[in-house]
Amino acid sequence: MKPILMSSIKNQDKTTDTRLIGEEPMEYTQPKEIGAEGEVLVHIDASFEPLIPKFLTNRKNEVVTMREALTTQDFDTVRKVAHGMKGAGGSYGFDRITDMAAVVEQAAKTGDASTIERDLPALGSYLDRIKVVYE
Repeated sequence: MKPILMSSIKNQDKTTDTRLIGEEPMEYTQPKEIGAEGEVLVHIDASFEPLIPKFLTNRKNEVVTMREALTTQDFDTVRKVAHGMKGAGGSYGFDRITDMAAVVEQAAKTGDASTIERDLPALGSYLDRIKVVYE
């Protein structure tokens, strides 16, 4: 079991997404704080500060990898990368990354290219807008 840091849940609400995976509604963690020019403020424990720049760079590269895999309908690669991103997001306190990657992973399992095509740009945009606040 992964530890839950209070800083990872601070200033966040749970809202239920209208999309369904199987019979269960997906929940997305929505940040309450929006910074300048659409930045999304994410509160992270200060002990993670040295790791976060590389973490975010790796996640952005994974979005590129998934986009490239999707062009050849390589759903297995999309699924594997999304699964890894799902786990990494929670480990570092980025619950929204975990939630978004879970939707992509499930879509890849069922070969749902339209959902992946819709959600990968949203995931990439979210990653680009993150502004980390260390506590």
